[in-house]
Amino acid sequence: MAVTLGVVDLPGRECSVAAARRYVADLLTASGHVDVDDVVLAVSEVVTNAVVHTASGGEGGVVTVEVTHLGPCLVCVEVIDDGPSASRVPPGVPVMRRHQEEETALETGGRGLWLVDEVTESWGVRQVEKGRVAVWMRISTSAKTAGA
Repeated sequence: MAVTLGVVDLPGRECSVAAARRYVADLLTASGHVDVDDVVLAVSEVVTNAVVHTASGGEGGVVTVEVTHLGPCLVCVEVIDDGPSASRVPPGVPVMRRHQEEETALETGGRGLWLVDEVTESWGVRQVEKGRVAVWMRISTSAKTAGA
């Protein structure tokens, strides 16, 4: 049974990445989930993408994080941004870069959605109200066992 654990709106600034990580980790551990590192990593990557690559990173932009409990060891997290930025070329939805498309081994960016793909059960993108875009992720966790 799906239960929304929490929703938070954060300003579209770099400092919101750390705030999103803390929010999700605290929310999940308080609801009995353990081993939430993969969830926190995926949230960090997607919120960073929202701040850097979408209109959320512009003046007055917002990133929304919604966390839903799907079962004792499964959660869904949606990161909702303000949609394509006018300065992003080409505008559109997030696309995962394959390893062979990377230009150099020293490149520090461009692997975020690859990491998301590696640590999630599934993920995708959907359009939501007023041009906003949601990246959803279903991610396994562990639940506390009786007596733990």
